[in-house]
Amino acid sequence: MEKKGGGTVIVSIITLLILSILVFLIFRDDYREIIRNIYAVSLADLSLLLAMGVSFQMLESAICFVLIRSKLPGFTFRQAIGVAYLGVFGNVSTFSVGSVPLQSYYLCHCGLVAGSGIGVMTLEYVCHKISVLVYAAIMLLIQGRWLSEGRLDLLRYVLSGYVICTLIILVLILLCTWKKVLQFTLWLLRRFPDTEKWEKRKQLWEINLNALYTESQKILRNPCLMGKITVLNGLKLFCFFTIPFLCVRMLKIQTLSFGEVQLLSALMYLIINALPNVAGMGPTEFAFILIFSCYMEYAQVSSALILYRVATFFFPFLLSVIVFLIVQRKGLVNRRKEDDTDAL
Repeated sequence: MEKKGGGTVIVSIITLLILSILVFLIFRDDYREIIRNIYAVSLADLSLLLAMGVSFQMLESAICFVLIRSKLPGFTFRQAIGVAYLGVFGNVSTFSVGSVPLQSYYLCHCGLVAGSGIGVMTLEYVCHKISVLVYAAIMLLIQGRWLSEGRLDLLRYVLSGYVICTLIILVLILLCTWKKVLQFTLWLLRRFPDTEKWEKRKQLWEINLNALYTESQKILRNPCLMGKITVLNGLKLFCFFTIPFLCVRMLKIQTLSFGEVQLLSALMYLIINALPNVAGMGPTEFAFILIFSCYMEYAQVSSALILYRVATFFFPFLLSVIVFLIVQRKGLVNRRKEDDTDAL
């Protein structure tokens, strides 16, 4: 188990290095100016940027804490932080497919039934998707005229993001709330090939879908709980969309106001959520450059993007590696204690 965990960390770090090299190759033509821009950022400003990135993860942890605490009274905020960072670690180490299983395994270790853990974490994902859509809609209502006066060509990307995100949310909501949709989805799953490989997948997906439906029925009928989650999601997104503004101001760019950056960041994130990603890379870089290059020079956008990714991707991943190693070590210690007790 220890060797397997160590191997996972090594693979994750190698993956991160490869992604870093790809980022360098993308910006190699302007790397001198980018380095000058980033070098001009003070240590205090960089510390503030990283602190904002950590604050986002703390709000993510708070949402997890509220959800899990409703089912597991002994669940602590410290454990919620572990769940949040294990999601970050799983996103990179398993190329986005192992985050929920890794979190579910940890929650099971904390005392929550495996199926319930998967259901709760999937429901948190659904609430996050809805919050992204609503936040972007509010920003457009407040400042939509400013956007339409400057860049009408962006609206087609925004519209595409809205349509795709809305479809994803509708499917997930129907799976959470309508028994017939769940049964139809399970029927479609059973039509997949009956090979050994697909059989295991079908069983796992069926368990996950049933768990999602079961947990949704309990949580969605709790208005107080849903209210807390809605407020925390709003604060989380506000914090997350403030990070690009800090990046822009640290580069001495004065062309965009705080509210305008909030709007552009919300639209950027809407596009990101509508695109598939591998290990958290790809759509973010595309959407950031697409949106902010309309208002800044390319070298400035590239510099802001690198600062943004340091705060929201690279630094959180490094912290997640530490959390993963701590969780793994505690798991091994607890397992040894159980083995010693059984031996006695």
